[in-house]
Amino acid sequence: MKRIFTFLFLLFTAFTIHAQVTTGSLSGTIKDNKTTIPGVTIKATHLPSGTNYMVSTNEEGRFTISNMRPGGPYKVVVRYVGMGSKTIENINLSLGDAYILNLEISASGKELDEVSVKGISKNSMLNASRTGTATNLGKKEINALPTLDRSLNDLIRLTPQSNGAAIGGGNSRQNNVTVDGADFNNNFGIGGNLPGGGNPVSIDALEEISVNVTPYDVKQTGFIGASINAITRSGNNEFSGSAYTYFRNQNQIGKKVSNYPELADPTNQTYKTFGARIGGPIIKNKLFFFLNAEKENEVRPGQTRMAATPEAPFGSGIPNVVRPTITELDNIRNYLMTTYNYDPGIYQGYPAETERTNLLGRLDWNIDNNNRFNIRGSYVKTKSPSFVSTSRSPLGAFPGGGSRTGTSALAFKNSNYYQESNLYSITAELNSKVFDRFANTLRLSYTNQNDPRSSDSDIFPLVDILKADGNSAPTPFTTFGYEPFTYGNLRDVQVYSLNDYMNWSVGKHNLTAGLQGDFTVTKNGFQRFGTSYYTFNSWEDFTSGAKPIEFAQTYSLAPNYEQAFPTYKFWQFSGYAQDEISVTDRFRLTAGVRLELGTYPNVLKEHPLVSALTFRDGERLNTGNLPQSRLAISPRIGFNWDVKGDRSIQVRGGAGIFTGRIPNVWIVAQAGDAGMLQITETYSGQNNTPGPFNPNIGAYRPATVPIAGTVLPNPITVMDKNLKMPAAFKTSLAVDFKLPYGIVGSVEGIYNKDIRTLLFRNANLVDPKPLNVAGYPDNRMIYPNAATDKFINPILNGQAVPNGTVIPGTGARQPDAFNVIVLGNSNKGYYYSLSGTLSKRFDNGFGATVSYVKSAAKSLYEGSGDQTLSAWQATSSVDGANNPTLGYSGFVSPDRIIASIYYRKEFIKHLGTHAYPGL
Repeated sequence: MKRIFTFLFLLFTAFTIHAQVTTGSLSGTIKDNKTTIPGVTIKATHLPSGTNYMVSTNEEGRFTISNMRPGGPYKVVVRYVGMGSKTIENINLSLGDAYILNLEISASGKELDEVSVKGISKNSMLNASRTGTATNLGKKEINALPTLDRSLNDLIRLTPQSNGAAIGGGNSRQNNVTVDGADFNNNFGIGGNLPGGGNPVSIDALEEISVNVTPYDVKQTGFIGASINAITRSGNNEFSGSAYTYFRNQNQIGKKVSNYPELADPTNQTYKTFGARIGGPIIKNKLFFFLNAEKENEVRPGQTRMAATPEAPFGSGIPNVVRPTITELDNIRNYLMTTYNYDPGIYQGYPAETERTNLLGRLDWNIDNNNRFNIRGSYVKTKSPSFVSTSRSPLGAFPGGGSRTGTSALAFKNSNYYQESNLYSITAELNSKVFDRFANTLRLSYTNQNDPRSSDSDIFPLVDILKADGNSAPTPFTTFGYEPFTYGNLRDVQVYSLNDYMNWSVGKHNLTAGLQGDFTVTKNGFQRFGTSYYTFNSWEDFTSGAKPIEFAQTYSLAPNYEQAFPTYKFWQFSGYAQDEISVTDRFRLTAGVRLELGTYPNVLKEHPLVSALTFRDGERLNTGNLPQSRLAISPRIGFNWDVKGDRSIQVRGGAGIFTGRIPNVWIVAQAGDAGMLQITETYSGQNNTPGPFNPNIGAYRPATVPIAGTVLPNPITVMDKNLKMPAAFKTSLAVDFKLPYGIVGSVEGIYNKDIRTLLFRNANLVDPKPLNVAGYPDNRMIYPNAATDKFINPILNGQAVPNGTVIPGTGARQPDAFNVIVLGNSNKGYYYSLSGTLSKRFDNGFGATVSYVKSAAKSLYEGSGDQTLSAWQATSSVDGANNPTLGYSGFVSPDRIIASIYYRKEFIKHLGTHAYPGL
């Protein structure tokens, strides 16, 4: 058996992936009254599972036990040859932290007389291994914290530097989330920071969570915001479990706020969650299992707006009454069903129902004292309804403004869509002790984020009907047809991981080394206006055969217009090394470096018409370019100083470089928008649109499939040839100290500086000019209104034409917009925070913590947006999105107070209750 695991160790040390933290460790020094003692045996036993760990002190009397199960309690037995043994009880390990156990022993004759424990603190804040900013939540805190969504995001709010899911000045996309070391990020990048609809794992299945804002451990990577590591529960020698349900409805929603008038009764709604978990031994001390299942169903108000009636007319002050009347909408529905055999669905009075199912299973196997193995599989399936999108990108605003979901409009139900969010994950981990010196972790994992969209609609063009009131420009009145971004919509990301790293001790040095490889395959189906899109000035125009004022469509360039799915691969390899040096018993220094090399092994297609064009400042662009392979170097250093030697005051801190990632949605957009797989066409102006409404979604496609590279789409996305992964410099300094009455305090400062951040620009825009209106003080930079003047290369009939081209003749079609969005880097932006924390734990079950954080951040771009064009357009700037200036970040709360009180009361041996109010 030993030879087999030795072979596996040697085979897999060449590869490791996302070496995130899943274990704890125990280390320290053993002395007598004169000097350190080599050869002392330390045996640590995880009492719930009977898992044993054993090590001996080295020539300097130091020991380290790595890859231990977090939690506890542990029993530690210290044994010296010929001197008997002594025991230390009730040791608990935190995820990612090293528990420091320094012992002084004395002996007389052939027995150990006394073991004095030095440097132990039950408060995780006063810990010799703590250097950076971290928040740890164990089972007690996880179970006690109130949560509305039962999501990881509800738990990380106890991190003082957080603002929702945004942590440490970055947005939620800039975090890295792992569960049991496996990637649990929303890797595609649309929506929230977590996959599976925000609930990738039931919180009842979690053992511990660690939120690291400035971790100086080189194993942690993939973020410039925070690293969030969680581990799942495992079985032990006693059977244990729980069954639970959560319920709320409209009766639990308040209607009164201070002295304001009482609100109307909430609309009927229900939220129900049912779940259960069980764990225990299959073979005592050897093999354990854990199972968890959870089901959620939420029915909330769907369409709460109502069509107008003679008894409740629009504008009468009755809440939720909109402009379209029941008679008008019923006539529209009847007309569509009679004329086109298409049912647009109802338009009011329907609910919105969301479903979620979580399943998780885990096995833990103590193979022998040197090898421990676990495997975990999980499954999440969700389906949630959404109203029709308000976006029309790349088309501009409606003539009179407004939106499809505004108070002047009411869309039909079948124009809405369902977002499905599914996550499938499996991970296996082997922790081994090799050659009695090396501690090795080998982890293999696979994660598949699969997020398709669906619709209740039959295949039918999307139509916006506008209506003008009096002499005003027309605004949206109603919408029917297939939602504009749902047809063929698929987001699929597969992450394959193979991890291995090892630890060993030499004298005062605790060394870590590893390599990393990450293999990601991203597939996207996105055809904006894939069923074609029409905007009509009025219902009469639609029924009379008049041309629409706008038309758009996307069609594939594959044979028979079959949908093409843009796909690309990303591989990342890293190597890292780290040394934790016990310079003295009171001062520990951690220094390491991480090398990362990202590469895109497949090549995208070059669009010859784009490559032939010249853009702003003479720039030439190539749609086949992906970021080049570049080596990123990330050195890090951290320290911990026990000022008095009794762990009553410690000073800690460090500095380092951290590298993040680019959301896959922006990279795959280059393949989808380049015009080599599919074409998006937009037509504005009634004279320019191709013809009247046609229920055939392909009515205005070319008679034959165009040859790729012969037509220019709008918009396109291109990566800057010098694009690099985002990176930030982080540094922190903190003082932790004991106060009277068992209170522990901490003061901590953090500063981040962007080394590289992401920034969009439109390379095809002309330079703006000052407004220069006589007598008007506003002198901002503006762009010309007409597309032919605004764009360096406007397009006409799919071909680029010179700037300023005008086609003569009444009603002649004029050049249209051609947005060329380039993703590049910037180096501006910063974040700082200063926090103070007081905490106390009582023996009677109470605990309390209060923190105050003062923080600020500035950035050029907040990192929001799904489509690259809308992301560029969302960059707020006085002089336009191509000329951004530093502005205050919306992801930081300038002043934040967070307080929590914990209480637990046990009634009988196995039953208890707890409370955790907080703010």
